[in-house]
Amino acid sequence: MATTIQVAGPTTISVEVTGGSVAVLGYSDNDNLPSIQFQDTQHDVRTVLSGQIPEEIVLTGTMARISLALVKWDEDVLNTILLSQRGTSAANNPVGRRLVSNNATFALTIEGDDGSTYVFGTCYLQPDGVGDSQWGNRERVLTLALNAITTAGTNLYTYTAAAE
Repeated sequence: MATTIQVAGPTTISVEVTGGSVAVLGYSDNDNLPSIQFQDTQHDVRTVLSGQIPEEIVLTGTMARISLALVKWDEDVLNTILLSQRGTSAANNPVGRRLVSNNATFALTIEGDDGSTYVFGTCYLQPDGVGDSQWGNRERVLTLALNAITTAGTNLYTYTAAAE
């Protein structure tokens, strides 16, 4: 007998940017739900004399790729994220700037309508990670492609189940 049944529904997407302020970025609906793919980076440690057979595998890190399609969003919060990624303006992004050390990352919370939450503590936009289109008769949808990473002493994400 099933003990837990997962039901997808609309979500609320919130972000926490530098300074600790949390704001609602936007909302998805049943047709545009978030997608999270986890990627485990593995490194084979070859310990036999010939070097051909891995005796053990070391897990060197996990990251998540998050895709969001928002049907309603706050332009000011989006601009805050974009400025954190690009520097003081879109034309003033120093070459070689490190995202994490310059606090250009943000925390992302995905909250389902049932109260369950995923909180990713360190996120940044992927290259070409923002799409905003309204073609033909389709409703306007903002799409975001993010990476979530771990940093020293932090977890990739925390999950809180919905209260029964």
